[in-house]
Amino acid sequence: MSNIVILLIGLHGSGKSTFAKAVTGADVEISRTGGVIERKQFTIIDTPGLADKNTHEENLEILEQIAHQLGKIGQEHVNGVIYFHSIKNIRLGAVDRANIRILKAMCGEPFFPHVAFVTSHWDRIDHTNFGEQYETINHDLELERRKLLPKGPRIFRFLNDGKSHELVLDHFVNQANIATTVPPQLLFAEELKRYRYERRPSRAVRKTEASKQMAVESKKVGGRSSSCSIL
Repeated sequence: MSNIVILLIGLHGSGKSTFAKAVTGADVEISRTGGVIERKQFTIIDTPGLADKNTHEENLEILEQIAHQLGKIGQEHVNGVIYFHSIKNIRLGAVDRANIRILKAMCGEPFFPHVAFVTSHWDRIDHTNFGEQYETINHDLELERRKLLPKGPRIFRFLNDGKSHELVLDHFVNQANIATTVPPQLLFAEELKRYRYERRPSRAVRKTEASKQMAVESKKVGGRSSSCSIL
């Protein structure tokens, strides 16, 4: 079986790079534009952290960086996407909700079962005094996630303990092993190929559904702020 390719997506500081380092077992350096990390059976694409106060043009630049990382391994070969949320953020705020709507546009509905949600930073909270509170937070996050993205995604905890990341990876291995038909492709990857990304990268990215959803989210906040709290 060829390597399983997983795309990591999340806000700055949501635990993506820490997860990538846990996968490799080494203190690898991840650039601000992301990076491709190889491990036996897996190719992990750590994308640029989604920012919380960017203009629409800056958002598109981040999307172009994600496209560039996909181009390194062949856009059509993405097997799964992991969206990260820090458990220290006690709810899905406007930034998260906007990014999840963009995530939906990036994936396409047939790909939803190949998305996983990971709550991170469990190793940074006070379990003795606030453990029950965070369990409630995690439950509420899952309920909110179901409303926003009702089909498919599983929610996992990344404890940064040397083991919990393996449960997430095993989820994608099991999906690959039980697949009886050709799995769906990531919509964003399909669109990059359709719009000939290799010839006109910026134009191809701007024509994708993810880019169009970014424009929608930008208009939502346009009347309230000069910055856009999304990708």
